[in-house]
Amino acid sequence: MRATPQSALRAPLNGMLGAEANVRLLRVLALAQTPLASGELARRAALGRTSIYPALESLERAGIVTFVGAGAQRQVALRTQHPLARPIVELFRAEDQRLVDLLAALGEVAKGLKPSPVGVWVEGLSHPLNDIVSCWVLGAPKTLTQLTDAFWQQLEPIEREFDVHVEVHGTTRSELAARVPPEESDVLDDAVVLAGAIPRSVRHLDEDSPKGHEEHDTRGRRLGIALAAKPKRDTGLVRAARSQIAERSKKASPGEQRELREWARILAMSPARVRRFLTDPGERATRLRQTLPALGILSPAERDRVLKARTDDEARQAVIAGRRR
Repeated sequence: MRATPQSALRAPLNGMLGAEANVRLLRVLALAQTPLASGELARRAALGRTSIYPALESLERAGIVTFVGAGAQRQVALRTQHPLARPIVELFRAEDQRLVDLLAALGEVAKGLKPSPVGVWVEGLSHPLNDIVSCWVLGAPKTLTQLTDAFWQQLEPIEREFDVHVEVHGTTRSELAARVPPEESDVLDDAVVLAGAIPRSVRHLDEDSPKGHEEHDTRGRRLGIALAAKPKRDTGLVRAARSQIAERSKKASPGEQRELREWARILAMSPARVRRFLTDPGERATRLRQTLPALGILSPAERDRVLKARTDDEARQAVIAGRRR
């Protein structure tokens, strides 16, 4: 349905805020509260220098911006005499303050974590499609699960107050170095540190025994591949895994109990999703595979063949070959 034109007198914000370039330029000018050269204005608004002129002409016609000076020295400013200038400034200040308050609230939680993490930060705030707050917690392998769990448990009131979704990722030094190699270090340029060290100052460091840590992850992944290769329709395997979880939970430490609860939720998914998770290369799946609750599903002979496998395909074939015998 074609939109009916509205009066510029009755609805002036249609023209002022009706295009993203207009909104970006007004945001910069409202927060700057000082005239800016066109090049600096384009830079702050993340727009092409030549592309801002049609938007500026539109905003000048609406009377909300004005040009100061002449020639090469001409600058752009918010026209504060406009009756809507003050509400527009307050709107963008409120938008800006929302992020400041959100990061402060997350920072309070991060600084209260015990034991103290090496660092906690937020990534991806400048990504154009990112509407999720991605928090990273850097810690030692032995305490990482405890830290991420404690952080996650305190997020509900923050998510509700600011109407956002916060994801918590745990990482060790070696995992961070592998995820962000030196040639891709710019991905952390916009990281906002909430507590501890700046990511750039620690990501190049390795664990005390990175080789052993990597081998441990590889073994967990191959065991996951072997479990995923078991018969697809054997519901008895899922029941056996749940039974093992219940039994292990009786004697597990609080940290392990938390991981076993995560496994219980995963096993409640469809068989296809469970199989995908068992072989997922992501951080969460890699961490949880270190406490695989269903190893009893594999026979001792199968486990032995899997652990001796030199490739992922050999690990898969170790179980398939066992079924054919």
